Amino acid sequence: SLCLFELLIVQMAGEIRKRPASPLAGSPVKKAKRVATSPGTGFALPSGKTAFPLDAKVKRTSVTSKSSYLDKRCDKCDGLTVEDCLKLQYQSTNGEKVGYKLADLRYDVQAKRLTVSGGSAVPKVKAPAPGVMKAVPLAAANNMSSVNSLAGGVRLANGTVMPAVGFGTYKLKNAEVASPLLSALKAGYRLVDTAQVYENEQGVGDAIRRSGLGRGDVFIETKVWRSSHGYERTMKAFNQSLKKLGVDYIDLYVIHWPGCKTGWPLPKGTMCPKDWTPAMRDTGTWRAMEDLYDQGKVKAIGVTNYSIRHLKELLKRCRIKPMVNQVEFHPRLVQTDMLEFCKKHGIAVQAYASLGSGDAAQAESFFSFEPVQAAAKAHKVTPAQVLLRWSLQKGCHIVPKSLRPERIKENAGLFSFKLSAAEMRAIDALNTGTRYAWKGLDPDTVK
Repeated sequence: SLCLFELLIVQMAGEIRKRPASPLAGSPVKKAKRVATSPGTGFALPSGKTAFPLDAKVKRTSVTSKSSYLDKRCDKCDGLTVEDCLKLQYQSTNGEKVGYKLADLRYDVQAKRLTVSGGSAVPKVKAPAPGVMKAVPLAAANNMSSVNSLAGGVRLANGTVMPAVGFGTYKLKNAEVASPLLSALKAGYRLVDTAQVYENEQGVGDAIRRSGLGRGDVFIETKVWRSSHGYERTMKAFNQSLKKLGVDYIDLYVIHWPGCKTGWPLPKGTMCPKDWTPAMRDTGTWRAMEDLYDQGKVKAIGVTNYSIRHLKELLKRCRIKPMVNQVEFHPRLVQTDMLEFCKKHGIAVQAYASLGSGDAAQAESFFSFEPVQAAAKAHKVTPAQVLLRWSLQKGCHIVPKSLRPERIKENAGLFSFKLSAAEMRAIDALNTGTRYAWKGLDPDTVK
């Protein structure tokens, strides 16, 4: 569960809503009601109670804000439809260009800077009949390099087949995730990577149901946030994720970060949970993961952003070994020691930020690296495909993200070629140990 200060910030943004109490840790999880919602229906459906028809008109009022950037973005919306507003970009308080989201619209309406009127009435959306999309049976390969399609995967230590390539949903909120995710599922992606903190699990579940694919056709991975460390909190967070996704089980459940929540919006020097100790992640959070696995509520369990030291500590205390470690991995951060350690202990490595990270002011484009350009030219593919192929041949599962259908399809086209040993070495040589995610913070600095 989120800390008080996090909840206050979320509430100010209009994102909070009342939730039913979660089932107790030991009680059976009831199947959530399935409600199909997506932008594809012609409506922008927020996570709260209010839905704005996409064809409704947005009007600027005379109410102003103390923050000039809020007034400027509201001025841009004046006279547009909701759909057109959601295509706008504005300069945030730190000068960064960001997209105008449904949460922004709700916030501005709540502050009475904007009004929304007219538009079609919001209809009840019927769940589509199954079979809209047909899934190719998931096939297990001997290793990552020999996977030859999006339906290919490698067996984890417990025998579960995990797709080699998945679709990432970081920074895509509930109202934004449906369209790109449906494009990914249509292109053949079989793994969807989400998280408690992404605030899009409901949208992910809705999109999967709208696709018509069966539950067994999609591998769902989600994460417990760092403010939910501890046995009881992890159990509660899991049940909330299960309900939001509207499923009976999770394919892969992982710990998002080895430490607790610190920094904004918490006061300086405070942490969440308040009773946090480093031992809690192993004796509390991981014990909950093990129990969920034993109960059949998750098919596999793992961690994210764990250093080798964190893994060693967990391996000493755990009853069930982690099956996956998702880490930042790209040409500037070639974690060879991590790959070797995980291989030795039967832990699959899943790479994120393969194409770069939006978390930091990344001063360089991975696409422009000379060895990447050279390989792309030699194989007549794109730099993005080279970067993803490189990660795959290094032995990593990958979860690229894109909003554009053509890029989503393009990212999937990494099975028609193989990089030579010389090309692999040339890209390996770009390693500088530079981290971009988490504002460059090395997870090993977390006690």
